[in-house]
Amino acid sequence: MPPKDVQVHYVGEIVKLMLWYMYQLMSNLQISFSVVLTDYVDIYRKTSFFNLNDASETQRLKPKWSECAAKLNAIFEMHLSNKRPAAELEQQGLRLLWPYLVERVERGLPLVEYRENTTFGCFFYNLNDRVIDLHFVNKIMPEAPFTKLLGRAAELYKLLLHCKEDRPQIQKIKCGSWLNDYPPFCKLFPSTWQDSGERRSYNSLGWWGQFVNHYGDIHAHNAKQFRDTSNFPYQCTYHQCEIDDLRRHLRGLLEAGD
Repeated sequence: MPPKDVQVHYVGEIVKLMLWYMYQLMSNLQISFSVVLTDYVDIYRKTSFFNLNDASETQRLKPKWSECAAKLNAIFEMHLSNKRPAAELEQQGLRLLWPYLVERVERGLPLVEYRENTTFGCFFYNLNDRVIDLHFVNKIMPEAPFTKLLGRAAELYKLLLHCKEDRPQIQKIKCGSWLNDYPPFCKLFPSTWQDSGERRSYNSLGWWGQFVNHYGDIHAHNAKQFRDTSNFPYQCTYHQCEIDDLRRHLRGLLEAGD
């Protein structure tokens, strides 16, 4: 878990980026506030109104979040109707949300970006029908996760061995993430690791995880590129392949030692 000052800086910067993105979608594509807030960004789960580990608290605080969201909507309406700069909206929106972002950090409520409960190093998985649904989190912060690729290869190989023993009938593995567009990550996978055509929603870490650096802070370069181009630097896709293909590929990497 990054230090609190890093967490506070990160959450402020990522929320500003999300507010900017909401402004672009609402002004250029006329997508409604409720849709962009729910389906395109992940602001709610970064506030103290949301507790992943206590559904009853989340439900109890839902009216307060709705009240906060209504105030945020009013800020957007005022800026859009008066064609005010997005930078002003970011600052005003952040002032509204700031107490709830800081409170989350102070209470030690983790962000999904800093997930601590993984099963195989930086990897964990869910079972979806007859497919392993693979997930990745940088468990070794503040180290960069792909500078020691063999470490990640060993973790993923152990995960596959575990799944083979536990669920031998499962034939495929998939992962929905921006990492499928990131060359260092792709080195872990064989040539059969291909886009399946399935897509993840924009309000997930599958898209927004590219704005976290290995210290747990905002990835300034990617954030700037996003603002400059209005396109995510890395596209989030679902890739998949046969488990046997991945196992052979990882074994080759580990035996080669590079």
